[in-house]
Amino acid sequence: MLEQIQARDERVAIITQKNKGLGAARNVGMSAAKGKYLVFVDSDDFIEKTMLEKLYQKAESSCADVVLCNFQTYDEKTGATKVYRDDEFYKYLAQKQTFTAKAEPKILLSIGVWDRIYRRAFVEQNGLKNPEGVIYEDALFSYQTLILAKRLAVVSEPLYFYRKNSGQAITDKEVYIDRYKFDFLKNSREIRKFLRIEDQEGRFLDVFERYLLTNALWHQSNIVQYRRFQVFFKKIRSLVTKKQLIRYLKDKEFSWKTKVYMLMLILETPLVCYGLFFWKRKKRKRGV
Repeated sequence: MLEQIQARDERVAIITQKNKGLGAARNVGMSAAKGKYLVFVDSDDFIEKTMLEKLYQKAESSCADVVLCNFQTYDEKTGATKVYRDDEFYKYLAQKQTFTAKAEPKILLSIGVWDRIYRRAFVEQNGLKNPEGVIYEDALFSYQTLILAKRLAVVSEPLYFYRKNSGQAITDKEVYIDRYKFDFLKNSREIRKFLRIEDQEGRFLDVFERYLLTNALWHQSNIVQYRRFQVFFKKIRSLVTKKQLIRYLKDKEFSWKTKVYMLMLILETPLVCYGLFFWKRKKRKRGV
């Protein structure tokens, strides 16, 4: 199919390499790119036909380094779609010509590399690359591009479709592969290092910790072996201070499940936490 398209359009280039993961594939594509903008579409996803046109027009009119759009999840089994990001927040941002992450730090919760386009000169000037050899590699690249961009812009429409329940997505496979859970940790530590350099005022620390704790709960709950569970638990605990965890317990934006997890982190009781998740898995198996 690619060869047929290439025969009709000289702009299409086919790059073949041994499978080295998403990060490596994106990086080789970036190295070969000649256009003004970069865009990534994961192999199991799809986009609206007007997505690139609308993001391009917004980038040109605003001179933005990165332009984001909202996206929809697409259920492989039912065909149902659902807007994923905070629709009202995206509509609010779309009213602005441009903005920065410092002005709107909540944008850092929009982790992803595929629901946006990037000015290629901006990416190259900052020497940005996707992490290779790990899963969830988009988190670090997302933080770096959003924070370093001098101008961000948004198209509020959900123009990208993220496929779910295909059985091939990383989130589908993680339940059985513990290495993926620890890749989340590895990437989180890299984000924390980046913030220590770029975020001297601590503007983004709160948003990062919200992302960390909310997602760590899901990753932690999928670990079956207690030894690995304990290691993951302790590493998450080392990334957030006890003072911050206590403060977050009073925050209404966190779910009660995340607050229970935070309480276990404060009390430093991985065994109790493991017991709660073990009981939950048992209930799920019984269909309770």
